[in-house]
Amino acid sequence: MKNPIKELKGIKDSINEAKQAMDGIKATLNDVKSDVDEAKQNLQHTMEHAKETSQEAKASTDQLKSGIQNSKTAVQDTRNNLSSATQDVKQSVTIVKEEFNTPGGGFAADEEQTKQTGSKRLSASRTLPSSDSQLPAMQPPQATAITPAYENPGAELIEGGQLIKEGTAFFLKKGEEIVGEITYIPGPESDTWTLNHTYVNPEYRGGKIAQGLLDQVVQAARAENKKILPTCSYALAQFKRHSQYEDVWMRY
Repeated sequence: MKNPIKELKGIKDSINEAKQAMDGIKATLNDVKSDVDEAKQNLQHTMEHAKETSQEAKASTDQLKSGIQNSKTAVQDTRNNLSSATQDVKQSVTIVKEEFNTPGGGFAADEEQTKQTGSKRLSASRTLPSSDSQLPAMQPPQATAITPAYENPGAELIEGGQLIKEGTAFFLKKGEEIVGEITYIPGPESDTWTLNHTYVNPEYRGGKIAQGLLDQVVQAARAENKKILPTCSYALAQFKRHSQYEDVWMRY
């Protein structure tokens, strides 16, 4: 016959073992839960970090795009300025060439005038009387009033022309048409001007228009006790060629 006490003790031991097993399972579940919570936190941090990184990357991309656009704009501005400067140089070179080579104006006119003057002097020397007794009586010169042909300096450069000063620029107009222009800017010193641009309409080149405009700037500089730094190629060529501009020429 079985011992009831032993059976009860065995049942109690089984219950205790089951309880211990349940406690072990509960502890394992708690550990799993902790691991899951930690994994969730890590995942949340990872997602937040990824989001921040994505936003920073987007901001960096936007800044890069803006920088590229600004660079493109700067390059385009530089190209436009270079194109404008190149056009000014070409125009100035054309004016210089025409001033030097066109009959009736510039160097060619001066050279032709010199030849004619020399020829007249030589011809006159050949026709002088051989004796002082044959010379006609010299008469004292009579004073004559000299009246300017035009009150407007622009009309001296071209018929119907009008010279207009606007700020730091002189314009020669014929009606509403701009025949020529010359510009300067103050500096680089307080008592200096930089003469930076000369232009004459191609239809009117070959005469004295460009030099006439240059003379207007020179007269204005003298009136205001300014020196001129000629960066325009035409103006620089004229300053080098004519000593009459020496008093206003600023040299480096």
